Amino acid sequence: MSIHPTNNVPATAPHTPVPPLEDRAKPVHARLPLLTLRIGSRLDPGLARRLRPNEDTLFVSQGITLPGASSPSQSFALLLIADGMGGQEHGQEASRLAAQALVTSVSGPLRSQQVLPEALLPLLVAGVEQANQAVYQHNQAQETRMGTTMTAALVLGATAYVAHVGDSRLYHFHQSLGLAQITHDHSLVAALVAAGTIQPEDIYTHPMRNQIYRSLGENATVEVETHTLSLAAGDLLLLCSDGLWEMVRDPQMATIVMTPQPDPFATAQALVQAALAGGGVDNVSVIVAQVYTMEVHPT
Repeated sequence: MSIHPTNNVPATAPHTPVPPLEDRAKPVHARLPLLTLRIGSRLDPGLARRLRPNEDTLFVSQGITLPGASSPSQSFALLLIADGMGGQEHGQEASRLAAQALVTSVSGPLRSQQVLPEALLPLLVAGVEQANQAVYQHNQAQETRMGTTMTAALVLGATAYVAHVGDSRLYHFHQSLGLAQITHDHSLVAALVAAGTIQPEDIYTHPMRNQIYRSLGENATVEVETHTLSLAAGDLLLLCSDGLWEMVRDPQMATIVMTPQPDPFATAQALVQAALAGGGVDNVSVIVAQVYTMEVHPT
């Protein structure tokens, strides 16, 4: 289940005071580079689960922060993917409930108060913790055992703040470094790979490959993995559920994201099609965020 994007961008820019005549006589020719995002997303039930409730939820939102005394307003983007667990409709409910809790927790402060850069990662982590509480309290009240993964990114300027629980993933593509998995899978097979018990390629076929040891909703508290990424023009962020990466290996994924497309939605669509061609055994969620430079001519 996807939550529809919201774009609460003011229709008009804030009033700018007219500079004194002596300042207006000195035109400014400097160009200020500004990083911004083009974002495309795609959610597909997969082939094997096409007639069952979709347990994935994705959310994409772009907005503008409030200006501070010494800093102008800035555009931000909030991206998240959650993959629910629990069978029947419980997985769908868990991922949707967690996503709504995080969005409410994070978007409100970003749009209603001044938030310093050093507070952004703690704000995102607090949002994931609120999401965990929402699912956990529902389990306690309804005597259910549903849960969900969550991978979220908050992008402001040239920095992406990442919070992660479970085995959904965030990848970062940089021209000189290629495609790199940033998050770690909180799964049994990933732990076995780290211990040297199995080989990395075994995670795709191991009989316990679907068992994760950390998720939202299982306990009252949760340990949240975090990352901070520096972005540059030409970079790309890819968030996905295991319905993508289990069907499309990383080298093929890298080839797809490097293939020129008219927009990031087309890249997301190409990734989903590759997952379906690879078997499509699970729900597939993909968010592609491309970083590019927009020049601003100050006055």
